[in-house]
Amino acid sequence: MTKLKPIHLGVADDHLVLRQGLILLLKEYDNINIIIDVSNGKELLDALKKSKPDIILLDIEMPVMNGSEALDKIVLKYPDIKVIIMSMHFSDAYIIEFIKKGACAFIPKNCDIEKVVDAIHSVHEFGYYYDNKVSAAMASLIKKTPLESMIQGTEFTRRELDVIRLICLKMSSNDIAKTLSLSIRTIEGHRYNISKKTNASGVMELIEYVTQNNLFNIS
Repeated sequence: MTKLKPIHLGVADDHLVLRQGLILLLKEYDNINIIIDVSNGKELLDALKKSKPDIILLDIEMPVMNGSEALDKIVLKYPDIKVIIMSMHFSDAYIIEFIKKGACAFIPKNCDIEKVVDAIHSVHEFGYYYDNKVSAAMASLIKKTPLESMIQGTEFTRRELDVIRLICLKMSSNDIAKTLSLSIRTIEGHRYNISKKTNASGVMELIEYVTQNNLFNIS
């Protein structure tokens, strides 16, 4: 059996019982090593001066310094550290806001420990974890964004942006061709060019690119 690489983890959550319970469950996994255990963003930033985890599980609503402020500072000062947001506020608006800020995943606090561990491993290996709820939230926003908002300042043609939008809605090349009244060969050509420009090999990576590079606006 292949031994999993160790993952050094930080946890920031002001709910002591929830935090301690989560840490207790995570300690059951041999490759997850908790090196930071704090109750707010300020404590987290102080701890980061001494210890550098691979991944941080970050709550949003905390005293002294909340998760939003902490994430901004982490992205600026420690860009190699990946952040997973854990929150009771699992709305589309929150999801999009924090993914755009630089979070690699957004999961609900009341999810099973298996989902938390899946998110940790995915973020560690691939750099992101988007479940169906998160990907649907981002795809929905892309669908509602006026094309003109996506065009400004991008290197994509109008037709490529049409195709990007439909790919993010998980449409096949055949369905995209029918929707845009183009040949499948033309769509495949656009997909190739989009892949080269974004370095995205799949739908999830393309959604991540669209989100992180502000191809659409948040009202």
